[in-house]
Amino acid sequence: MATLKKQSARGRKQDRARVAGEQEYEVRYEAKKTRRSASALKKAVKKVGSSRKKVERRLGR
Repeated sequence: MATLKKQSARGRKQDRARVAGEQEYEVRYEAKKTRRSASALKKAVKKVGSSRKKVERRLGR
């Protein structure tokens, strides 16, 4: 019988470093956090990519 490997937290950390512009709950959360509209956040994601740091920098946080 094979032993199960414990999953690492690496994937979770990488996921939190990105903003999924198509996921409405992530857009709402990030828009509320940066005090910007959802449409402004989506435009920033299209302009600079999905990196959370770049999006926040673009929105002036």
